[in-house]
Amino acid sequence: MDEAARRTAGICWSGMERGGRCSSVAALRVGRAECCASGARVPAAWSPRDLDSGEIFFYKALSGGVPCTACAESCAGVSCGAGRRCVVRGGRARCVCAASCRRAGPVCGSDGRTYRSLCRLRRRACRRPAKHLTLDYPGPCRVGSCDGVRCGGDKRCVLDAELGAHCVRCGACSVAGTPVCAVDGRTYAGACALRRAACERGKALPLAYKGSCIANATCASVRCGSGQRCVSGGVSGARCVSCGACGGGARRPLCGSDRRTYSSWCRLQRAACHAGTVVDPLHPGPCKGNKNITDGSVTEEKHKDVDSSRVL
Repeated sequence: MDEAARRTAGICWSGMERGGRCSSVAALRVGRAECCASGARVPAAWSPRDLDSGEIFFYKALSGGVPCTACAESCAGVSCGAGRRCVVRGGRARCVCAASCRRAGPVCGSDGRTYRSLCRLRRRACRRPAKHLTLDYPGPCRVGSCDGVRCGGDKRCVLDAELGAHCVRCGACSVAGTPVCAVDGRTYAGACALRRAACERGKALPLAYKGSCIANATCASVRCGSGQRCVSGGVSGARCVSCGACGGGARRPLCGSDRRTYSSWCRLQRAACHAGTVVDPLHPGPCKGNKNITDGSVTEEKHKDVDSSRVL
């Protein structure tokens, strides 16, 4: 770097914080023109002083960042990507979540939640990109039935383990995997073949245990993985269920085959684990006039009418 360039060199920042200060370095020893040319996709900022790491740390620790100037004071030439738009706030350009869409009315997201509009779903997907939220199908999320679900393209409606409706693509299995036994008592050539079978029948097909199905299987003949327990019953004769703790998040009440209400499919599985016998979901919503299973207590509860199309 020649002397003239050194005198005009500064620091390129990935963005500006409040108060006109920057703290996230994008590049060192660059001029304003070079720095701001690279900000065509992500609004950047520049400061004229070429500071060393110690000085940068001092500014960040005691002053909340280094005084800097935004490259883009307008949205001209700024591309924010899908689901975002550029706005000028505080004298600088910013990319904010602002989905544009024409479809009105509720839609069902891939997370099983109903959103008031496609725009609301896209804004949430923009704010939480790690969740990979997408549109599943138009209309409110359905529970217990695929009636009214319109899946586009080559997708089909399938009920998951909690009886929630989803649009999925069945796909093909290129190679056979290790045999597995499903709760329907049939052996499938690997996990892919099991998922395809569930897709074709339109309802989740849980794994009973690894390996080929055993005739007249009992828990004495089935080996389960770590954190699982063998429970007896069902068409497969025995199956492995998880006994782990149930985390937070949305819950969908289910009526179990033992005529008890569970706050989620996970708690239904835990109940089967502790009882040692199979418990399958009968239908969404509480059982009529039967016991309610909560976080470790069993209480008598009268049946209440519940909108089963609501995603909880």
